[in-house]
Amino acid sequence: MAMHSVLYYLISFVIEFLKMYLLCFSMFRQQAPKLKIMIPAAAAADLICTLLSCRFSSKSSLFVWVLTTVCCFVLAKTRFTRMISLIAYPVISVLDMTAVLPLMAFGYSIDDLQGNPVMMLFANMFSIPLLLLLTLIVRIAANKRSHMQFRGKLILPVMLFLMAIGAMETAAFMIFTSLSPYIRTVLMISLMAANLLSLALCVWVMRSDSDNLVLTRESRMMQKQMELQKQHYTRMMEKSEELRSFRHDIRNHIYCMRVLLDEGNLEELKKYMDSMDVMVHSVGESVKSGNKLLDAIIGEQIHNYPEVKVTFSGTYPEQSMLSDTDFCTIFFNALSNAFEAAVQTEEKLVSLQVRTLETHMLFTVSNSALSAPQIRRNRYISTKQSSGHGYGMANMIECLQKNQLQYDTDFRDGVFTLNIYYMNALEPFTAKN
Repeated sequence: MAMHSVLYYLISFVIEFLKMYLLCFSMFRQQAPKLKIMIPAAAAADLICTLLSCRFSSKSSLFVWVLTTVCCFVLAKTRFTRMISLIAYPVISVLDMTAVLPLMAFGYSIDDLQGNPVMMLFANMFSIPLLLLLTLIVRIAANKRSHMQFRGKLILPVMLFLMAIGAMETAAFMIFTSLSPYIRTVLMISLMAANLLSLALCVWVMRSDSDNLVLTRESRMMQKQMELQKQHYTRMMEKSEELRSFRHDIRNHIYCMRVLLDEGNLEELKKYMDSMDVMVHSVGESVKSGNKLLDAIIGEQIHNYPEVKVTFSGTYPEQSMLSDTDFCTIFFNALSNAFEAAVQTEEKLVSLQVRTLETHMLFTVSNSALSAPQIRRNRYISTKQSSGHGYGMANMIECLQKNQLQYDTDFRDGVFTLNIYYMNALEPFTAKN
């Protein structure tokens, strides 16, 4: 095994992994893996790729493709990044071919590049500026949206389309040097334009699909929000009617208790007062947080889980810094998980607390729980057996990250706590005052 071959494959993998990293994590502002995890994983994949490439040099490109894809897929923390990692290498291949087209115009062929390892390494690096340019275009096209998503069914068509472009260019490279200088220049410009247009088309398709998914989810959350508010106001009207009825009958109740007291029937009086306490509790049971949408969400959970005891302290601002859809996504999922966990315990407790410090705010959800939530690869795993579960916590965390909100969780002594930190959340309101 020649030392220069080992060094060549080592450096080649590093260059390709760098391009994969830029495409998978940097381009769409996705959460990057920590260096203490990424570096050992990339080093191990680099070593495996180098050993396989030295043993089967004719398939070195295939090994780089597979191992860089697997490495980025494993390191990815979101479903979107994992999908991007599956189509990243065909995109990079098209960029590589676009970057070496000017060399072909000067008479170089694929065989010339493959025969000169140093030139081949430099040629592979030419696509990095194009990748940075594509990153800038994607970020501008995304309108500062840091979280994009698209359906998995797009992966195969996009891969096949980009691979067809690559196969067409490979065929063109075979006859490139046999063409006249004029035809060679025209072909080079045409291929470069085709490459850029094909990548732009892929970006447009992904962006359009992402917009459709976002609009669909926002529409569902708006519909859920309207249902919550409608149910909340309906229950408020019912409570108001119950309260009017209770006030109408309160004199009769007082008279009955006075009669029992005068007769010295303390046992019956105690039972009567206990029933009155239950009646008063049921009529007056409501949470006033200061925010009508939050009241509606809490009221929905209290209605669904009447056996759970709820306490609320503090005041949430009437106007939230979050959009209604993000607000509903975060608090509906957080409170649903809290009530579902609490109802399975003997204590059946949920505590909500809002604390403020100058312009900062902390929202805390604590609930009794049988055990700590399961976490796999930095993601919370649902313990429910039926299908369709496990996305609520992921959607909540995605909304928190999109709005640049910090959060942490803790499980101690049978109590699970979720803290959501709003930095400078109250600044717009304090500025008005």
